[in-house]
Amino acid sequence: LPTHYQLPPTVPSPFEGTLVNSLDAILVFGSKYRELKKLTEPLLAKVNHNTNWLDLFHSVLYAHRKRPLDGRKLLEEFLFLITRTLLPEQIAENRMFMFNLYSLRRNNSTRLSLRYDMLRDWKKVSSSQWLVVDSKLPEKSHFAPPPPPVPNPRYPNRRPLMPNVITTLIAPHIREGYITKKLADCMRHHVTELDNFLLLTDGTVEGWSTGMLLTKLGAAVSHWQWLRESNEVFEDMEVNGYPELERKAEDCDWVRE
Repeated sequence: LPTHYQLPPTVPSPFEGTLVNSLDAILVFGSKYRELKKLTEPLLAKVNHNTNWLDLFHSVLYAHRKRPLDGRKLLEEFLFLITRTLLPEQIAENRMFMFNLYSLRRNNSTRLSLRYDMLRDWKKVSSSQWLVVDSKLPEKSHFAPPPPPVPNPRYPNRRPLMPNVITTLIAPHIREGYITKKLADCMRHHVTELDNFLLLTDGTVEGWSTGMLLTKLGAAVSHWQWLRESNEVFEDMEVNGYPELERKAEDCDWVRE
């Protein structure tokens, strides 16, 4: 596995895993970048799949057509809001719902479509082996959080990249770890393309063409909105005792092949 899957997690995590935290972050971002009101308002509202995000992105570029680099920089800031704050918050929230489910119903499938790591295809080591990362407590020597990442002076309002963001998100949120191997197996992280969004660097995004930036932005927004909706469904299921998951995996609409 690449190094970022082996780094010690930050304990406690800076991501509490709530939608409120994400909405607050969007409001703060919007107060700093009022030119992006057309983008922040749809994020604050209930998910609307009819939102034409590509048109909204182009409207930002058009508004800054006399200084095209300014429009691009604004869109880059918007992308990093999503990849460094919003996605991690909702992944943390999703893993909390996963833990609650698998603690109560350990025989439920790990191919549950509401899981954050079911958003994209699982990667394989070979034709028969998935690429997975265990969710485990840090070594005792690593309980002290590593120093916080250093902000890039060129982007003072941008949250810096956490190289250990994935291990931080997938670490058990309880100090004792998991009480059974079955639960630990259910909480393992399956490597997907979503991971690459969490690990985007400033330099990588700067090197993209504008077309690539718009494509990645559209994907990032869609991923976050999907996670937001999945977590809402997860919460409703939990409150009602998971009646939708009573069936066997092969007969359950919420389980994918």
